[in-house]
Amino acid sequence: MKNVLIMVGLLLAGLSCALLAGLNHPRAGQLAIALVFGFTALGHFIKQDEMMAMLPPALPARRVAVLLSGVVELTFVVGILYPPWTRAAGIAICVFLVLVTPVNIYSAVKRVNFGGHGAGPSYLWVRIPLQVLLIAWTYWFAVRGH
Repeated sequence: MKNVLIMVGLLLAGLSCALLAGLNHPRAGQLAIALVFGFTALGHFIKQDEMMAMLPPALPARRVAVLLSGVVELTFVVGILYPPWTRAAGIAICVFLVLVTPVNIYSAVKRVNFGGHGAGPSYLWVRIPLQVLLIAWTYWFAVRGH
C-alpha cells in the first residue's frame, strides 16, 4: 500500500509544485507522471529480487525482464519531458500500463510480498484503480494535452 500512496503523492505534489513554479497545466502533469515513473524505475534496479517475484517462475530471463522494464520506464521519463516526444511517450506509457496489469493481478493472486501485492486479491481494489488513474492522467496531460 505504501507504494500506491507514494505514487499518488508524487502525482499530486509534482503537479502542485510545478503549477506553483509557473508551469502550464499539461507540462505540470507531465512532470508529475515523470516523477512517478522515475520512482517506479528505481524499484527495478534496487529491488530486483522482489520485482522478479512478481513474474511467473516459468517466464525465462526474469531478471533481464525486470531490468529492461526499468530501462523502459526511465525512457518514459525522458520521453515525457522532451517536448517533441511527449505525445508518443504518453501513448507508450498508456499501452505499457495496460500490458503490465496482468503482472499486478498475478502478483496479488500469488500474494507476492512486495508493493502491497502480499495483501492478496483485495489489493487489486486499490491497484487497478491506480492503473486507471495513471492511464487517465497520462492521456489527459501528455496525449490529449500536448
